[in-house]
Amino acid sequence: MDRRSSSRRPFLVALIAGITVVGCGSSVSPPPTRTGPTDGAATSSLRPSTEARSGGPTVGLPKGTPGSITPSGPSGPSVSGGVLIATAFSIALDPRSLPIATSRAVAFADGAAILLVGGLTRTGTTATTERIPLDGSPVTAGGRLLHPVHDAAGVSLAGSRLVIGGGATTQDSWVQSVPATGTGALVGDLPARRADLGAVIVGSEAIIVGGGAGGRADGRVLATRDGVHFRLIATLSIPVRYGAVVAVGDRVFVIGGAAATGDTDAIQVVDVTSGSVRVVGHLGATLTEATALLIDGAIVVAGGRYGGQAVDRVVSIDPATARSRLVGRLPRALADAAGVVIDGSGYLVGGEADQLVSSIVVITAVLAS
Repeated sequence: MDRRSSSRRPFLVALIAGITVVGCGSSVSPPPTRTGPTDGAATSSLRPSTEARSGGPTVGLPKGTPGSITPSGPSGPSVSGGVLIATAFSIALDPRSLPIATSRAVAFADGAAILLVGGLTRTGTTATTERIPLDGSPVTAGGRLLHPVHDAAGVSLAGSRLVIGGGATTQDSWVQSVPATGTGALVGDLPARRADLGAVIVGSEAIIVGGGAGGRADGRVLATRDGVHFRLIATLSIPVRYGAVVAVGDRVFVIGGAAATGDTDAIQVVDVTSGSVRVVGHLGATLTEATALLIDGAIVVAGGRYGGQAVDRVVSIDPATARSRLVGRLPRALADAAGVVIDGSGYLVGGEADQLVSSIVVITAVLAS
């Protein structure tokens, strides 16, 4: 069922070798029955679609097993392509937790605070906004989205925070503003309905990549300066949903995801300047629903799903060579966490395994002594 407004039809990570874990397990809610938007009848809880699932190397294979990624030992930053790249990270569970266990939300930096918007809770998809100060001050409620969504993407663009796509019981094309108070507005529409997507800022534009609708991946890579007007800049070599997306300069990395032929371990790079797309590497094991963060020059890919099951692996990817290596493990298996980097530290907010979680995980690069 399409839950669109009846008055308007849209037209349109980590861990290192030497990891430190602080705290205990987070509070959890009952497991959802499926976690992504569907095109069927409304349900009270949703799970990601089971289309495009395939096998691959077993996650957590013993060291040296073909297809596995070998954990590295502690080391200091390295220089790759003339850029200093972090090679070791620490992880801690933040002493705070979310008021309500939430997965598949969007996280923004709001000064020295995390702004968590939308997502999936045990009572369904939410339109709420929570401001989580990093100084230990109480969590406060902010404004509300006009339409509740999960599996959306978010960017800060032209002075506004925008939540792009996503859905509740079906995928949607909405581009919504995130208000400080009150209710947000519908800013524009994507050219087509799209959930399970990523969006990043490159220069003065938001780049929208991955995702799709009806269980089909949309390979079109779009750019927008305002959330209203969109232009096609490229097409993915392997169209995917549930890929991990991060920008490094004028390149957008799309890592893993669910393709038409099954889950993939491919690392695709979109060159925004030239419009070219290449598969530049492979993870060694298929991965979907992971969170990608750029921390001190390194791409950190945390958690995700292998064969439909949440994993605790954290992989670092060198942006210059696309070489990946296992750098540690999360304190628990985790997929679909919202991710944001603030003052050089990465945060994984909420997420799920067999249950929704309310934890906040902090990832920081470790400097060589």
